Amino acid sequence: MIRIKLPTHKHPLYPTPWVRICDGCYREGGYKKDGYRCYECRIYFHKECAESSLEINHPSHPEHPLHLYIIAKKYSEVRNCKLCGEKLYHIFYHCPLCEFVVDTACIKNQPPYLIEHPKAHKHSLVHLKNVKTDRCDFCGYIFFSRYLYKCFQCQLKFHFECLNLPLEITHPCHPKHPLKFLTREEHYFLDGKCCICGDELWRRFYHCSICKFSVDLACVRNPPPLTILFAKTHDHKISLMPRIISFNCDVCGMNGDRSPYSCQRCDFMIHQSCIDLPEIINVNRHEHRVSRRLHLYPGNWICGVCYKKVDWSYGAYSCSICPNYAIHSTCAIEDEVWDKLELKGTPEEVQEIKPFKVIGENLIHHFSHEEHYLQLNEEQIKGDGNVRCEACVLPINYQAFYSCVQCDFILHKTCANLPRKKRHMYNDKPFILKSGGMTQFNCSACYNWFSGFRYRTESFNIDVKCSELSEPIFHESHGCPLYYIHRNQEDCIACGRRCKSTFKCNDCKFVLGTKCVVLPKTTKHWYDEHILSLCYDNHTKGELCCDVCEESIEKYWFYKCDICCVAFHTKCVLGDLSLLMPGRSIITYYDELRIEVMQTSPSFLPRCYYCRSRRAVPFVLRAFYPKQTVLVCSSQCFLYNHLGTDHYIFKEGLVLFG
Repeated sequence: MIRIKLPTHKHPLYPTPWVRICDGCYREGGYKKDGYRCYECRIYFHKECAESSLEINHPSHPEHPLHLYIIAKKYSEVRNCKLCGEKLYHIFYHCPLCEFVVDTACIKNQPPYLIEHPKAHKHSLVHLKNVKTDRCDFCGYIFFSRYLYKCFQCQLKFHFECLNLPLEITHPCHPKHPLKFLTREEHYFLDGKCCICGDELWRRFYHCSICKFSVDLACVRNPPPLTILFAKTHDHKISLMPRIISFNCDVCGMNGDRSPYSCQRCDFMIHQSCIDLPEIINVNRHEHRVSRRLHLYPGNWICGVCYKKVDWSYGAYSCSICPNYAIHSTCAIEDEVWDKLELKGTPEEVQEIKPFKVIGENLIHHFSHEEHYLQLNEEQIKGDGNVRCEACVLPINYQAFYSCVQCDFILHKTCANLPRKKRHMYNDKPFILKSGGMTQFNCSACYNWFSGFRYRTESFNIDVKCSELSEPIFHESHGCPLYYIHRNQEDCIACGRRCKSTFKCNDCKFVLGTKCVVLPKTTKHWYDEHILSLCYDNHTKGELCCDVCEESIEKYWFYKCDICCVAFHTKCVLGDLSLLMPGRSIITYYDELRIEVMQTSPSFLPRCYYCRSRRAVPFVLRAFYPKQTVLVCSSQCFLYNHLGTDHYIFKEGLVLFG
C-alpha cells in the first residue's frame, strides 16, 4: 500500500523504513524500524503510534476505557501525562469522565517507579514526575526522554534510555572493535558528527580510537538496520556501509560523505534521506505528473525548477508526456514546489473543466456569469478606457471581448478562456479560478488590492495578471531570463524595497520584486493625454521631478511621456487602488462600514480625510461610516486609520476583504 488514511492524522501517511523522531509519542533517538511519514506536515510516526486503537482498556485506569485524543490546534490546552508527568503532544489517550490522560509511550511501556540495579550507576534510581527541563548527567542532553530518574544519594539524574548503557559496547555497525564511552573533552574527533546519521556529537558519545569511528547515543540505542528491502527505493536488498566515505547518490546525484546504503549487484549507492523519496508527484512548474527515474536517457537535460544541468546518468524526475522535461530529485521535492502528495496508485485527474459552454455561434454560457449568456464582439471594437473587464479589471482597449446580452458584464476573450484549474510557481498547491463578484482581496504575490477573478488555494490568492507569469520571465528591462526565487530577501532594482520573493537572473545581480515584475509597460492617466511608458533608465537622484506631486524621482523606475517630456512616479500614476472596479461597492467584514470605489478626474480630486493630501491617483475610496462619509486616497491610509495598524501588515498579505 502506497498511502493510508488513519484517524491519528488528517493527511495521508506514507510508509517509511524507519522513524527517528515520532510526533505521536514524541520519543526520539536513532532508527526505530518501520513507521509512517506525512509529507504535508513534515512529521513522522512510529508504526504503533500511527495505528493506535481508538479505544483501549489499560491497567493504569481500570475504571473506564480510554479514548484516543488528537490535538488539532497548535496552541491548544496544555495537558500532562498522569504517569510520567510530561507534556502531551500530538496524540494521547484520555478518559472523558475522569479527565485522566496518558501518552501513547506510557500506554506501551509504563515507567517503573524504582530501578534498583541500573548499569549506568551504582545506586538505585527513582522516577521523577512533573520535572521541568533538566539535563541528564550521563549523556549530557537536556531533551531526549520523557522519563527522568534521580539518585538521591548522588543527586544525579538519568534518562530512562541511558540507565542501562555500559561504558563499553560492541555496535552492529562497527563489530571489529569495541566502542568506548567518551566526552568531547576526552577525545579529539574528525568533524564532530556521528559517522552513521551525520548529526552533531554532543557532550558524550561512543568512539573507536583505532578507526576514528564515532557514534552518538541515539544510534547506539536504536541502531540503523544493516539491510533494507524497500521496493520503493530499489528492487534488491540494500546494505548499510557505516563509514566516512565520499560518494555520489544514484537517486539525487548529490555528493554524500558518510554511511550510504548500497547494492553491490547493481553498483547502486543512496543517501539515507533519499530512501523514501516519492515515486510519482505533481510539481507546480509543470501541468503533468512527473515520475522518479533511475536515470534519464543521454542528452542535454535542464532542470525545470532551477534551470541548471541535469546529469542524465543519475536519478531524476521526468514527464512521460513531455519527452524533454526533467527535474532534479532534490528540486522536485522542495516545499514550495511539490504539493506533498505521492500519486502512485492514484488514478489520473479527470479532464480539465472548461470555463464555459458553447450555446451557439459566438454565444457562450460562462461559469462566472450563470444568469445570462455572453456574446462575442470582434468587429468594430471601440475602447475608450472606461469599460473594464470583470476578470482582469483592465480597460477594453480594442480587444475582442464577450459582453452579456442582458446586462453590462464584460470579459476579454482571453480572460473568458482562463483555465478553471492550474498549477503555478507561486504555491505548491493547485489553484482554482474564482470569480470576483462583490468581494475584494489583496494579491498574495504583488500585494495589490484587486476585485477581478482570482486563482485561489487554501491560503493563497493571486490575481489574473500574476497568474499569467511563467518561468523563465523575459522582461524588457533585462536581456537575460529571470527565475522565481522563493524567500530570498533581496532588494528590488525597480523600487529599491526589500522583497521576500523575487525574480532573479542566474548570471547577473539583477533582481525584480513580485510587485514590480507586473508593472504595466504602458498606461494612461488623466493628468496627461498621451500614453505613458515605463522607463528603466538609470538617472541621478534629484535629476527628475514627478509632474504630479512635484517631488524628486529617485534612481528607480518611473513613467514618462515622450511627447510632453515629463516624468511621473509609478505610485502617482497607478496608486494602489487601480485594480478595483470603479463605481462598485465593496463588501467588508464590518457591518457598520460600506466602501465605494471612485474614479478621479481633473474636476474631482478630493482631499484624503486621513493624510490631508490631494493625490492625483486614479482611484479613491469613499467610506460610509454611520455618522460620516470620508474619502481615502490609498489602502495604506485606510488600513492604518481604520484598523489601527500600519501598511506593512497589508504588504505581508493581510486579506481585508472576502
